[in-house]
Amino acid sequence: MSDFIDDTYKRVEKIINDNNLNVRSFEERIDVSNNSIGTAIRRKASFKSNVLNKILQSFPEINPTWLLTGKGEMFLANELKNSLKEPNSKYQAIRLSSQIKSNLIDLILEDKEVREALSAQIDRILKE
Repeated sequence: MSDFIDDTYKRVEKIINDNNLNVRSFEERIDVSNNSIGTAIRRKASFKSNVLNKILQSFPEINPTWLLTGKGEMFLANELKNSLKEPNSKYQAIRLSSQIKSNLIDLILEDKEVREALSAQIDRILKE
């Protein structure tokens, strides 16, 4: 049995509150169906990768690592500022950028629809 508990709903709720939004306006902003976010928060449920992608697209200042895992700072700017204060700050900034890209790629590839769409686009490009 796993001890893993998905608290993503808490972080989504924090994004909503920190942006002075209500659940409905948040759902509209990220373009998801009515009450899907509110229901997930009430049920303390996890979110599908397509919803997480929409959140990150609509709130590009949010740190994907924080959203997915709760680790690091909520905002990318804060994460970058903190890493720049440490020794070897250039290395830290490059490492952070690489980590964010890797997490985004993993998140995107988890979604079957996104994988199929990317595959179709690559096939079209190769046929040209």
